[in-house]
Amino acid sequence: MAAPARKKPWTAPGDGADHLTALPLELRAQIVASLPFRQIVQMSALSRPWRHIHHHAPVVKLRLYEFVYLEDYIFDNKGRSLHGVVDEGAILGLRLALGRRARDGSASKVDTLALDYSVADPRMPRHADRLIALADAREIRVAVPHDGLNPARVPWRLDLPPAARRLNVDGEYHLAPAIAGPGAAALLSLCLDKVSLAEWPRLPSLRSLALVSVTVEAPFAPAAWCPLLEHLGVSFSTVEQARVDIRLPLLKSLDMEDVDVRPHDDSLEPFGEVTIDAPELEELVLTSTSGGTAEYRSFTLRAPRLRYLGYHNQFAGRVDVDVGRPGSVREGSISFESNEEIACPEMKLCRMQMMRMLEGLLPEVSPEDVADAARPHMTLDKYSVESFDSGKMIPEEKLTCDLSALMSSLKV
Repeated sequence: MAAPARKKPWTAPGDGADHLTALPLELRAQIVASLPFRQIVQMSALSRPWRHIHHHAPVVKLRLYEFVYLEDYIFDNKGRSLHGVVDEGAILGLRLALGRRARDGSASKVDTLALDYSVADPRMPRHADRLIALADAREIRVAVPHDGLNPARVPWRLDLPPAARRLNVDGEYHLAPAIAGPGAAALLSLCLDKVSLAEWPRLPSLRSLALVSVTVEAPFAPAAWCPLLEHLGVSFSTVEQARVDIRLPLLKSLDMEDVDVRPHDDSLEPFGEVTIDAPELEELVLTSTSGGTAEYRSFTLRAPRLRYLGYHNQFAGRVDVDVGRPGSVREGSISFESNEEIACPEMKLCRMQMMRMLEGLLPEVSPEDVADAARPHMTLDKYSVESFDSGKMIPEEKLTCDLSALMSSLKV
């Protein structure tokens, strides 16, 4: 009996051509942009079509800690311990590659520079400064590890190149950098993540500011250092001051989520005074999501163009709301949650604050009529949640007023 015929192994169809190299240069540059810049430079040795690929990658990623060898401990001239030996030659090679790109008239502009380096290692900032200047990117993303080499409060500086318009800094609980250089005056967007702000940078053209997990030690009065802000977001942050004073003539949106305003961390008193005076403000969201209610000494709002209000778990001893005319706010909600485990005033006090806010939203309607109009659109939900400590089910209440439905029913 003849042996069965052996099947040939399957191979993918193809003509063996290098289709990647055949792609347009701009498309190849987009494809390799996800790689570290060091690897893109190495790809330039593949063949003639790839010779200048590193002159066209829109994103330049540089992690300077990859050029530190950790086998040895050394000390600098001040006796500070430094981890490893820096491969200076490799970093200088990348600086040379970026310098040649900057001088190549046919090269593409760098859109984004993503740079990771240690500001606590005194050998790194000079390389970082030069790389930032050579790249001259429109967007700069800086990540600074908290490596324990030196105290996290070491001051550092970012000199922005002329093309810079967007800056994102992940500081890993260092001090925020001093922002300077020719790009500082033209910067449009800034995001600071996990830093301590001891002094605000002066950014006269800034339009958008985001603070995430930031400890603000300086007075919080943004009009003094970025008067043209249109969008401001502050989340999971602490303001170590007695006041938040937001008076911005061009501000259009403000989002404050889990922001603690008090001058002393160990105090339980509601020291914070929050004032918002923004004639162009259209959207305002203030909320506490961390399982409790933020308490302020006072909350003052002046926003004649306000259209959307989301106000959740923010209790204030004094409330003054002025939106200019009745029915200005068309959408949103006000709500408070309370149970025996989370820090929250009694629900009757929350209801009183809600009514004061509604009276401010409807300035030409009598308090009695406001109460009658709001009643159908206010709900008090009662339910049980699991205790954080014991695991037992405990009762919780949530009082909500649907502003969208209320304003629609009034037809003002």
